Amino acid sequence: MRRIFVALKISPKLQQCVAEWAARHYNFPVRWLAGKNLHITLIPPWHATDENIESTKEILENITRSSSPFPLLFHTLSFGPDPRRPRLIWAEGNAPRELLLLKSHLDIALGPAEKRPFRLHLTLARFREEEFAHFPIKSLHEQVNWNELANSLVLMESHLSPHGADYEILAEFLLQPHE
Repeated sequence: MRRIFVALKISPKLQQCVAEWAARHYNFPVRWLAGKNLHITLIPPWHATDENIESTKEILENITRSSSPFPLLFHTLSFGPDPRRPRLIWAEGNAPRELLLLKSHLDIALGPAEKRPFRLHLTLARFREEEFAHFPIKSLHEQVNWNELANSLVLMESHLSPHGADYEILAEFLLQPHE
């Protein structure tokens, strides 16, 4: 079985914004995500066979044929998902209508995997909850203006190791602009 998930691919421009911010906060005791591992999860990981992966690719191909690219804006960097017991540094934004519609199509086609409401976020770094005591700051609410054009879905595989996850793109599906 392979551990796969569906995400929006992040552009090199946004990867650079994240890398510059991370470089200014090198003293944080975190595991920064490498640029190639940055993504916006739409359908969280599940275990699949090679056959399931092929059928998932067909589903994603069909969905992207009727979905146009759309803009995203990340406006805040903060600790998450629970600021009282953080384990991530992430960028948050408001989910545009197009993203919610795409997410809804994916949930219907692939089955809703999470009961929590969808929240537009981009994970920059991970850490253990107990490591938070060693952080140089205890509150993070930094305003940013990171723009992104969501123009492709990716089917990714998660490879877990003691050093954290590494992600491999199995297939990319371009969102099709409509005239």
